[in-house]
Amino acid sequence: MLIYQRKVPAGAGRDAFDVTVVHVVDHLSSIASPTDGGEFGPDVVITREDQDDGSILVVGQLDREADAPYLRADFDPEQDVADNPLSVQSIDEGQ
Repeated sequence: MLIYQRKVPAGAGRDAFDVTVVHVVDHLSSIASPTDGGEFGPDVVITREDQDDGSILVVGQLDREADAPYLRADFDPEQDVADNPLSVQSIDEGQ
């Protein structure tokens, strides 16, 4: 499950809310897509949470996993470097 949220400032207006919803949908869809495309946009569920300060929290949920390995919970950067001959290993401060 992917979750992404953005806040619309108080008094920002309907256009800001609409743009934020589009941003949240596009962002989640691109994370789940192997081509960074929008094919999963229709599957994103958007909820609106009105905040005490007058702002609006736009929360998007997509019932998929991230396509990029580095966004997955089980990603091991050390193993990724070992497996990828094109990766550049980090340099210790002592070197």
